[in-house]
Amino acid sequence: MAVSPLHPMSGAATGQYFVSDDGSVKVAALVMNKDSFPKVRSDLEEYKWNDSDFLLATFSKNGTHFMWEAMMMLLKGSADYIQGSKALLMIDASPVSLSIKPFPSPRVLNTHYRTDVLPAEYRKAKTVVVMRNPKDTCVSYYHHYKNIPVTVSDGELNPFENITFAQFVELFLHEKEIFYGRYFDYIEYMWSLRDEPNILLVFYEDLKMNPLDTIQKVNEFMGTNRSPELVTEIAEAVSFDKMKVGKTTATPSKESMEMLKSIVGPEHLEENHTKLKKATVQIYRKGVIGDWKNHFTVAQNEMFDDFLADWEGGKDIPFVYTQE
Repeated sequence: MAVSPLHPMSGAATGQYFVSDDGSVKVAALVMNKDSFPKVRSDLEEYKWNDSDFLLATFSKNGTHFMWEAMMMLLKGSADYIQGSKALLMIDASPVSLSIKPFPSPRVLNTHYRTDVLPAEYRKAKTVVVMRNPKDTCVSYYHHYKNIPVTVSDGELNPFENITFAQFVELFLHEKEIFYGRYFDYIEYMWSLRDEPNILLVFYEDLKMNPLDTIQKVNEFMGTNRSPELVTEIAEAVSFDKMKVGKTTATPSKESMEMLKSIVGPEHLEENHTKLKKATVQIYRKGVIGDWKNHFTVAQNEMFDDFLADWEGGKDIPFVYTQE
């Protein structure tokens, strides 16, 4: 099976990109629906940053849901799960203007775009960056990529439903035209920001293995000054098993349904609600460190290791690939 890199949601298919100020970086946009995308983009580009807010920046499948929940809990001062969808505050997919009423400031907006292609308003924000090792990212992204409910995009079926893992590994390593761009380019740039005063960079593996220490770092960075007892409660609440139950069984909020309607149109609301509910469950697939061992063949792992050995920008990044 020949695999086109132009997933129906990739802006590369229609010439939609986000570009850095100097023009040196061009990243394919996420286009969930061609009719709603102009509003998503204009809201993103015209938004005036509120200094009481925070930005969460991650590559896809790098722990966005867990860290967003923890950050919002720190802001709210409670370990109760946040009512309402993270997607409402995802500047890539939902018009920011729709999020103001259900999520007044202070709040945590989130994005999968590298920050140098976002407007300067976002680049000044206090930002938490989460990174995950490339092998587990590849596996998790593979399952996500093939299961994305592409019918939110003009009713097209997902041509990647039958993509093999071997095909996806090649795409993951080399293809730059997938939405959000290539993982390695994203990570290399965001790693370069690690010493900036408005950036806190943490690793997904630390969130899994040392949740108390990791969330306390976030607590200190955000200036929320929550008690050790609450930090402990939050760490327990955002554990994978509890999050999977707590977030996938919740009834979608009215605002979430309005957001979905704005993206797909009222005539497609019900069918896409069903598909997105299924996709939400699939978001919480395994969440473990080292699942790549269950997918990579010896040859694929050797090929991947050869690629990593040649990746100059990643040589100093302390990735963790297994959990002891």
